[in-house]
Amino acid sequence: MRSSGESPIRSNKGLPWPVRRRHVAGLRPLGVEEWSQWVPDANGGGGWYAPLSTKDEATAKARGMELAARVARKGWDEGTEAREFTLAVFWLEAPLACTYTTLFAGGRDGRMRVGGRGVGLRVAVVEKDPVFRTAIVRAMGTRDGCEPSGHPDMEGARRVAGVDVVLVNRAQGELGVPRRQGVRREGGGMLVLPYGIYPTSDHIFMSFSGLDAGYLLRRRGIGALLEPLDGAFFGGRLAREEAGRSIRRYCQGLFHDSAGVGQETGRGSLTMRQRQVLAGLQRGLHDKEIAAELGISPLTVHTHLKHVFEKLGARTRTEAVVKFLEK
Repeated sequence: MRSSGESPIRSNKGLPWPVRRRHVAGLRPLGVEEWSQWVPDANGGGGWYAPLSTKDEATAKARGMELAARVARKGWDEGTEAREFTLAVFWLEAPLACTYTTLFAGGRDGRMRVGGRGVGLRVAVVEKDPVFRTAIVRAMGTRDGCEPSGHPDMEGARRVAGVDVVLVNRAQGELGVPRRQGVRREGGGMLVLPYGIYPTSDHIFMSFSGLDAGYLLRRRGIGALLEPLDGAFFGGRLAREEAGRSIRRYCQGLFHDSAGVGQETGRGSLTMRQRQVLAGLQRGLHDKEIAAELGISPLTVHTHLKHVFEKLGARTRTEAVVKFLEK
């Protein structure tokens, strides 16, 4: 039985084998026992993991081939075909800091159940694609005390009274939305946070690899996706003027840990050079290419990799990258 992973293994017919995904517990009836299929988009612009509604591997193979052929002919049928996606909210630009989670778009409603703080938070989601917009709003609505609404553009979000936070797809530049990461303020004091939609968590890293200031990509459940704001709640409501300080404290604490302070093993103890080597691995570079890019010798790259494997408890390059991203 093949284990799940971000890089699908291809069958002899060119289509990746079905896999079991690790981060779907609570999101669908079959949870982590459900098989999923990597399905290329009809336009050749990438692809998505699609759940196959079965625990049987043979059935999954047949359904996966049928689904891929159907998508190639007609595109996605959002009424019946679900797609897994990663939602990432960006908090800082340099260094890059984001929290991210796994969700599903399209298809029938899942069985997502989350807890969370019983605090009041009005969130407006700005998303041009109605399928993803519906999925994000539905997911945000499972957080205790959260009142979400969805809008195709910023004008719709601005018309909602009492909005605390606006989540805006950073890819919607044509709608007047800034493409930069990091929090900003709108009129009335509401916070604007950019987010991105990605096929997997790996794609977040690939989209921003090469940043000199460093990364902090943290997986959280949907109930904790906006966790950096927790320090700005008083009396059950968000104190908007405190939001910036809460975000900075949260991110500073995580970057402090990732520098190795108070944590001797695992991802947090990796040096900046070791992280840069990992970034090269994620981009598929060989030791010599990483060495040339960083201005060090291939032997030094090999030494860094040895230490990375030891700290992360990994045996292969792929396993090291996956463990780094998913801690």
